[in-house]
Amino acid sequence: MKKRNSGFTLVELMVVVLLVGLVVLVSTQIPLFNLSFWTRATDRLRMQREAHYAMIKIQRELRPAGSSNIDTLDPSKLVIDLSTEESFFLEETQLLYQDPYQVQELIIEGDTGTQFNVTRSGGTINITLTLAREKVGTITLETAVKPRN
Repeated sequence: MKKRNSGFTLVELMVVVLLVGLVVLVSTQIPLFNLSFWTRATDRLRMQREAHYAMIKIQRELRPAGSSNIDTLDPSKLVIDLSTEESFFLEETQLLYQDPYQVQELIIEGDTGTQFNVTRSGGTINITLTLAREKVGTITLETAVKPRN
């Protein structure tokens, strides 16, 4: 009898199916990984933009303030005008701005670990804002503003 050598064995077919399955699995995971990376990067950029906006808002309100009217005794509160109590302050994880008419505005919201620190060094006000977000991480911005005299 003559033996036929055409066709594939069951073992060869199983190996091919396994290899094709692995290639398909890996090729579908790459776009998912890229999407995850893109989402994290976008969230971090958004957080940086929001923190930068908060610092610009603080600088804009602080620059024209009279140096003698500014109070920095509480490191988590910056009082810009003692007579109207215009101020920036941290309440739990929210940085709020209270305007001269006692209306509060949310400037930025973080998660546990968000900090706002104000110190005075001579005529310069030093401000540090650490913004924490659970899935993104933390970012720290610092600025120094010299109000008018």
